Amino acid sequence: MSEKPILIVESPSKARTIARYLGDDYQVEACVGHIKDLPKKELGIDIESGFVPTLQVLPDRRDFIKQLKADARQAPEVILATDPDREGEAIADHLAGEIPRAKTSRVQFNEITKTGILKGMEERHPIDEQLVSAQMTRRIIDRLVGYKISPVLWNTLQKNMKFVKTALSAGRVQSAAIKMIIDRERQRAAFVAADYFTIKVELSTADEPPFKARLSQLDGQRLATRKDFDSQTGKLTNPKRLVLSKTQADSLAKELEPGPWIVGHIEEKPLTSRPSPPFITSTLQQEAASKLRFPARKAMRTAQALYEAGFITYMRTDSTHLSGEALNAARREIEERYGKNYLPAKPNFYASKVKNAQEAHEAIRPAGSSFATVDAVSASLNKDAARLYDLIRKRTLACQMKPAKLKQTTITVNNQKADFKAVGKVVQFPGYMKAYIEGRDDAVLASGEKETVLPDLHVDQHLACDKLEVDERHTNPPPRFTEASLVKELEAQGIGRPSTYAAILDRIMQKDYVTSRKGTLIPSFLAVAVVQLLENHFRPLVDARFTAEMEDQLDAISRGDTDAAPIINEFYYGSDATIGLAKMLEDRINIRQACTVALGEDDGEPVELRVGNYGPYIQKGDTRQQVPAAMAPGDINLATSLEILQREAAGPTALGLDEDSGESIYLREGPYGPYVQLGDTKRRKSIPKGFSVDELDLAMAQTLLNLPRPVGNHPDSGEPILADYGRYGPYLKVGDKNVKLSPPLSPLTVTLEEAVANISKSKRGSVDLRQLGNHPTTGESLVLKDGRYGPYITDGKVNASLPKKINTDELSLEQAVELINKKRAAGPTKRRRRKK
Repeated sequence: MSEKPILIVESPSKARTIARYLGDDYQVEACVGHIKDLPKKELGIDIESGFVPTLQVLPDRRDFIKQLKADARQAPEVILATDPDREGEAIADHLAGEIPRAKTSRVQFNEITKTGILKGMEERHPIDEQLVSAQMTRRIIDRLVGYKISPVLWNTLQKNMKFVKTALSAGRVQSAAIKMIIDRERQRAAFVAADYFTIKVELSTADEPPFKARLSQLDGQRLATRKDFDSQTGKLTNPKRLVLSKTQADSLAKELEPGPWIVGHIEEKPLTSRPSPPFITSTLQQEAASKLRFPARKAMRTAQALYEAGFITYMRTDSTHLSGEALNAARREIEERYGKNYLPAKPNFYASKVKNAQEAHEAIRPAGSSFATVDAVSASLNKDAARLYDLIRKRTLACQMKPAKLKQTTITVNNQKADFKAVGKVVQFPGYMKAYIEGRDDAVLASGEKETVLPDLHVDQHLACDKLEVDERHTNPPPRFTEASLVKELEAQGIGRPSTYAAILDRIMQKDYVTSRKGTLIPSFLAVAVVQLLENHFRPLVDARFTAEMEDQLDAISRGDTDAAPIINEFYYGSDATIGLAKMLEDRINIRQACTVALGEDDGEPVELRVGNYGPYIQKGDTRQQVPAAMAPGDINLATSLEILQREAAGPTALGLDEDSGESIYLREGPYGPYVQLGDTKRRKSIPKGFSVDELDLAMAQTLLNLPRPVGNHPDSGEPILADYGRYGPYLKVGDKNVKLSPPLSPLTVTLEEAVANISKSKRGSVDLRQLGNHPTTGESLVLKDGRYGPYITDGKVNASLPKKINTDELSLEQAVELINKKRAAGPTKRRRRKK
């Protein structure tokens, strides 16, 4: 108990940093995020009384609130310094509701530096009730969507789909994001490729290096490029463009090769390239993905650590504004590092291009009146933090530098009736490119803009043809989203806010709607069924415009331009112009329609993709065939579906004859992926995860069918040890007990010595992987362990499984605290009694 003023922030690490600057004059505490929320196991909203929410103190925050109340009785003041955004304002309001409000004041820290903290402490102000109202409105609407629609998904799709592993859910922003991904997949499925041909040539002079040119015109008619073809038909959309067949291109190449090749026209024009604005949340996530290969969650977690350690300003912002302090610091470093020639006469200012941009904060930039070095960040935090900080520092400097000046040269080379073009670009003054180029990697940054240098030529100059070849070109389907491009699209359409982008991505991947393969987001067939059900019965919830308009309305509440009650009421009950959620819920769900995609007809019969009890399959009349596990929704169209059906007609792939029985061994495709089967018997084995079907041969198939594999007898007990693959992965069977086989050991190659060591380790219990640190509230040590069913976190009393989407190497203390807190809040798990 203390008579000092109490200052409350959200993060323990931020609390420690602030305490160092404020000294012993303040008692600095961390509330560790939200302290109140709607109840976990009920709606918690009284719809009939005007959508009144019931907020409860979170179970793991009760001790904190109890202690805070006791301390607040003695303290002269309680200063609420939660994060400077909508969620932080709500947390401040919830804290103020637990203690005498007369004692509370609100401060905000845009950066955790001594100057930033002292400045924030001088600017006390009341809690922004309008911002709190906007946050609560968002929470109420999101709860109505989640609690009213998710049960519809459970009772229609989930109960009929035995392959679904996690509880299905719908969300106001989450569902709109999934539809974006599915729509892109539909475009890929509808895509028809177009092939076209051109001619490329390598030309030279006697004393200049060779350069390349491409056929651009023939008899005055321009050749077609990718953009001239319709993506859904593969046909030419511009009749004025010329398309060459391979035969025509080959014939033309032979005719043109002898020449003469004469320079017909040279055009030079100056280009100006201007720097990109300083980072906002979305652009930071995009560039961190592009340059550092950071997923959105890792980028935000690392930025949070940088902010809390005082190295950058607040990282959840969509403002491109820089303070006078930042401009002075950047201009001073530019002059010192690059010279006055790179410094514009006046600072550069940027208008926000983001829909619904909130200008409450600065852009993301290095904190303070002078920027810390990358080495200082690395020494204080870690290498990843230093890499992200370097990105932020370079972008901040670049945005305050002069534009780059370039020269573009276009050379037209004539040969009879054909025109070839070569385009070159050189940097005359690098400007901001000295510091940073958007979307480029470090190797290119070091040398500035990548140049294409053309030789010094003159009109009517004759050139030699060193090489001439026909070039086959193809149109490409629309690319699948990456995390970075999805964030960019969400931002462009006004869906979500800086604080929600990473959470949206996390949510859709945890629910098995989307997987990330080498950075590309690939939707599941389950996501197709969910989106189609929502489109058919809850269309506004997956409509990007509706979702963006809702964000507009929430922003209007935060500005005080409108009240919350009419917005919630219209959302739920509807109006003359809109259908409300209550009316949508009355609709009778058509499960077959949600699970069916019409692909076209073959021989007069409809061909359909269906999502069934055991996964996706193709149906034509009475014939059906499971969709191969490696295929995604965008890979399925009429042509590929007929290929899948033909495999069924041809039967399974025969790998050869079994040595012992003489039966054929087949490779088949099942609802859970490929497997091998001995003849028509029940003897079968799934192909192990990570093993390529293309590498499967007869010997490997026989090895799999012969599992479990005897390894030997245990030297102590004499019990036989068997190695096999099971539901939870590779394992050892010792007597009547199963023991997880730890990687990299394999059931196919594990030796007796390795098996005994593995068993011995399992007897000692779970294996400690890493000490994560102490829980900020309980002080208990959090440890990452590897158990029978995978990695988990424990504080010695509570165990929390680690979600598959979180890499054990990247798990942070903050994430571990969040998982343990959620597990505590959920209460103890009831164990089933074993039947005797």
